[in-house]
Amino acid sequence: MNAPAQSQTRRPSSQRQPATAASGRVNWADCAKGLSIIGVCLMHVVTGAPGGTDTAWGPISSFLDPLRMPLFFLVSGLFAHRVITRNLEDLWYRRLWFLLVPYLIFTPFQAASRFYIYDELTWQNVVRAVIVGDPGLWFLYTLMVYNIAAVVLRRQPPWLAVTLSFVPALVAAMSGLMVHQGVHQALMYGPIFFIGLHYRWAFFQLSRRAFHLPTIAWALLLFAGWEAVYRGMQAFYFEGWNEAVAGQQAVLALVRTVTAAPMGVIIAVWLSRIPVVEKMIGFVGRHTLPVYVSHHATLTFFDFYVYPRLWESHPAWRHLIDDPNTRIIWGLLICIAVGGLFYGISKIPVLKWCLYPPPLRRRTATPATATV
Repeated sequence: MNAPAQSQTRRPSSQRQPATAASGRVNWADCAKGLSIIGVCLMHVVTGAPGGTDTAWGPISSFLDPLRMPLFFLVSGLFAHRVITRNLEDLWYRRLWFLLVPYLIFTPFQAASRFYIYDELTWQNVVRAVIVGDPGLWFLYTLMVYNIAAVVLRRQPPWLAVTLSFVPALVAAMSGLMVHQGVHQALMYGPIFFIGLHYRWAFFQLSRRAFHLPTIAWALLLFAGWEAVYRGMQAFYFEGWNEAVAGQQAVLALVRTVTAAPMGVIIAVWLSRIPVVEKMIGFVGRHTLPVYVSHHATLTFFDFYVYPRLWESHPAWRHLIDDPNTRIIWGLLICIAVGGLFYGISKIPVLKWCLYPPPLRRRTATPATATV
């Protein structure tokens, strides 16, 4: 994450920018992204392991549910503030190009693995998944849409832009469209992205008060209070799964993304103050893309191809592989290994362009950089 610069949104002069690392990055923002991608990996591993949610890993993954994706989009919004000063052409060269290339390269593989599992693998399905946003790499797709929306609404007052960001999700919830996973993922995190974009100063101020007891108290109350409402409704009110239930749950989840964000920022600041933890999680947060594009498809490959063949060739090993805790540990190690492999690819000339493409040339050339 590059150090924040002055945005068009006015704020009191006393609200100075946070301290940054020597590289110009904001440490707690890197830790927030690191926590997010670790949470995403853990969720995929735990839910993919038979009986995984019943292990001790289950509650840890469940605790991270309201934090992982909202933190991703919040931080993306915090550091997309220059978007509101650009037109669509500038956005294409400075931002969208860097998101589109890895999306187009890796989405076909992700979609093909999913369609293969359900015996629906055709080139038409793969092309359709790329166009509409495949569930596997939907974050990149959605982030591009949010950036375009931010430019379109850049001349609106911040309060109005944020208000409008809620409208698509609410309309989808009322019309029953939230029953579709792709629609849910595409619309759910727009508000927290826009809140981070237009009210970034509030989160930087919050980060400076992360060890202030009253601040911790209200953030924890907001987080825990809505979690009690959300989980209570899931446990005692909702029955089955249909368009009405999906819409009602989506409205609750929409509020959840906002109420969890302050606590997520505070936790990220705490992690950034622990030297060894900050180095590990911050490093992951600075390199989320290699982990993001690689881990899910690799886990799927092991679950549906490698493990069954191991059971055939070594039947005695099956009880070890099928043990939920062992399966989860193996899954986490796989995420680390494939993330490290793709990080290595990101350092190889030319090959690294599949993750971090070179800037496009244009007549009025300006430096172009991007982070995901």
